[in-house]
Amino acid sequence: APRLSLPGKLVFPSSRTAGHFSMLGLGDIVMPGLLLCFVMRYDAYKRAQHAKLAEAGIPLPKHWQRISYFHCSLFGYFLGLLTATISSEVFKAAQPALLYLVPFTLMPLFAMAWMKGDLRSMWSEPFVTPPTPKFQTI
Repeated sequence: APRLSLPGKLVFPSSRTAGHFSMLGLGDIVMPGLLLCFVMRYDAYKRAQHAKLAEAGIPLPKHWQRISYFHCSLFGYFLGLLTATISSEVFKAAQPALLYLVPFTLMPLFAMAWMKGDLRSMWSEPFVTPPTPKFQTI
Protein backbone atom coordinates (compact mmCIF):
# COMPACT_ATOMS: atom_id res chain seq x y z
CA ALA A 1 0.00 0.00 0.00
CA PRO A 2 2.02 2.98 -1.22
CA ARG A 3 -0.29 5.57 0.37
CA LEU A 4 -0.29 3.98 3.80
CA SER A 5 1.20 6.49 6.23
CA LEU A 6 2.46 4.42 9.14
CA PRO A 7 5.60 5.28 11.06
CA GLY A 8 8.36 3.32 9.36
CA LYS A 9 11.25 5.45 10.48
CA LEU A 10 12.37 7.94 13.06
CA VAL A 11 14.00 11.07 11.67
CA PHE A 12 16.40 13.22 13.71
CA PRO A 13 18.00 16.52 12.69
CA SER A 14 21.71 16.18 12.04
CA SER A 15 24.36 18.54 13.33
CA ARG A 16 26.13 18.78 9.95
CA THR A 17 23.85 21.01 7.93
CA ALA A 18 20.50 22.65 8.50
CA GLY A 19 18.62 20.49 5.99
CA HIS A 20 20.23 17.12 6.74
CA PHE A 21 18.46 14.47 8.81
CA SER A 22 19.54 11.16 10.30
CA MET A 23 17.08 8.28 10.00
CA LEU A 24 16.56 5.24 12.19
CA GLY A 25 14.35 2.61 10.58
CA LEU A 26 11.68 0.76 12.48
CA GLY A 27 13.54 -2.52 11.87
CA ASP A 28 16.57 -1.05 13.65
CA ILE A 29 14.39 -0.80 16.76
CA VAL A 30 12.18 -3.88 16.41
CA MET A 31 14.75 -6.56 15.58
CA PRO A 32 17.12 -5.79 18.48
CA GLY A 33 14.01 -5.29 20.63
CA LEU A 34 12.99 -8.89 19.93
CA LEU A 35 16.42 -10.05 21.06
CA LEU A 36 16.12 -7.95 24.21
CA CYS A 37 12.70 -9.51 24.91
CA PHE A 38 14.17 -12.98 24.52
CA VAL A 39 17.06 -12.11 26.81
CA MET A 40 14.73 -10.63 29.43
CA ARG A 41 12.66 -13.81 29.32
CA TYR A 42 15.81 -15.90 29.77
CA ASP A 43 16.83 -13.78 32.77
CA ALA A 44 13.41 -14.42 34.34
CA TYR A 45 13.79 -18.13 33.62
CA LYS A 46 17.21 -18.20 35.30
CA ARG A 47 15.89 -16.27 38.33
CA ALA A 48 13.05 -18.79 38.73
CA GLN A 49 15.48 -21.67 38.32
CA HIS A 50 17.81 -20.23 40.97
CA ALA A 51 14.88 -19.53 43.30
CA LYS A 52 14.01 -23.24 43.17
CA LEU A 53 17.62 -24.11 43.98
CA ALA A 54 17.65 -21.63 46.88
CA GLU A 55 14.46 -23.17 48.29
CA ALA A 56 16.16 -26.57 48.17
CA GLY A 57 19.05 -25.15 50.20
CA ILE A 58 21.60 -25.10 47.38
CA PRO A 59 23.77 -21.95 47.67
CA LEU A 60 24.03 -19.65 44.66
CA PRO A 61 27.22 -18.00 43.43
CA LYS A 62 27.41 -14.38 44.62
CA HIS A 63 28.54 -13.02 41.23
CA TRP A 64 25.52 -14.44 39.37
CA GLN A 65 23.20 -11.44 39.75
CA ARG A 66 25.72 -8.62 39.31
CA ILE A 67 24.78 -8.02 35.68
CA SER A 68 21.94 -9.62 33.76
CA TYR A 69 21.94 -10.70 30.14
CA PHE A 70 19.37 -7.98 29.45
CA HIS A 71 21.60 -5.20 30.79
CA CYS A 72 24.56 -6.58 28.85
CA SER A 73 22.61 -6.62 25.57
CA LEU A 74 21.02 -3.23 26.22
CA PHE A 75 24.45 -1.72 26.78
CA GLY A 76 25.61 -3.34 23.52
CA TYR A 77 22.59 -1.86 21.71
CA PHE A 78 23.51 1.58 23.02
CA LEU A 79 27.12 1.17 21.88
CA GLY A 80 25.94 -0.06 18.47
CA LEU A 81 23.71 2.99 17.99
CA LEU A 82 26.53 5.26 19.11
CA THR A 83 28.93 3.59 16.66
CA ALA A 84 26.43 3.87 13.79
CA THR A 85 25.88 7.56 14.54
CA ILE A 86 29.59 8.32 14.77
CA SER A 87 30.37 6.42 11.55
CA SER A 88 27.58 8.29 9.78
CA GLU A 89 29.08 11.61 10.88
CA VAL A 90 32.67 10.59 10.08
CA PHE A 91 31.97 9.20 6.59
CA LYS A 92 29.33 11.87 5.81
CA ALA A 93 27.06 9.14 4.42
CA ALA A 94 24.17 7.05 5.64
CA GLN A 95 25.13 3.85 7.42
CA PRO A 96 22.89 0.80 7.93
CA ALA A 97 22.37 0.72 11.69
CA LEU A 98 21.83 -3.06 11.83
CA LEU A 99 25.37 -3.47 10.51
CA TYR A 100 26.53 -2.19 13.88
CA LEU A 101 23.62 -3.25 16.10
CA VAL A 102 23.78 -6.98 15.35
CA PRO A 103 27.40 -7.57 16.43
CA PHE A 104 27.20 -5.07 19.29
CA THR A 105 24.19 -6.85 20.82
CA LEU A 106 25.08 -10.47 20.04
CA MET A 107 28.79 -10.51 20.88
CA PRO A 108 28.43 -9.32 24.51
CA LEU A 109 25.48 -11.69 24.97
CA PHE A 110 27.41 -14.69 23.64
CA ALA A 111 30.55 -13.75 25.59
CA MET A 112 28.64 -13.39 28.86
CA ALA A 113 26.70 -16.64 28.29
CA TRP A 114 29.96 -18.46 27.53
CA MET A 115 31.61 -17.07 30.68
CA LYS A 116 28.61 -18.05 32.84
CA GLY A 117 28.35 -21.48 31.19
CA ASP A 118 24.84 -20.83 29.84
CA LEU A 119 25.57 -20.68 26.12
CA ARG A 120 24.20 -24.13 25.27
CA SER A 121 21.19 -23.95 27.59
CA MET A 122 20.24 -20.43 26.48
CA TRP A 123 19.00 -21.66 23.11
CA SER A 124 17.20 -24.81 24.24
CA GLU A 125 16.19 -24.97 27.91
CA PRO A 126 13.58 -22.19 28.22
CA PHE A 127 11.63 -23.65 25.31
CA VAL A 128 11.59 -27.27 26.42
CA THR A 129 8.20 -28.16 27.82
CA PRO A 130 7.85 -31.12 30.14
CA PRO A 131 6.01 -34.04 28.54
CA THR A 132 2.37 -34.28 29.48
CA PRO A 133 1.39 -37.48 31.28
CA LYS A 134 -0.72 -39.92 29.31
CA PHE A 135 -2.93 -40.61 32.28
CA GLN A 136 -4.36 -38.09 34.66
CA THR A 137 -3.64 -38.83 38.31
CA ILE A 138 -6.38 -38.15 40.79
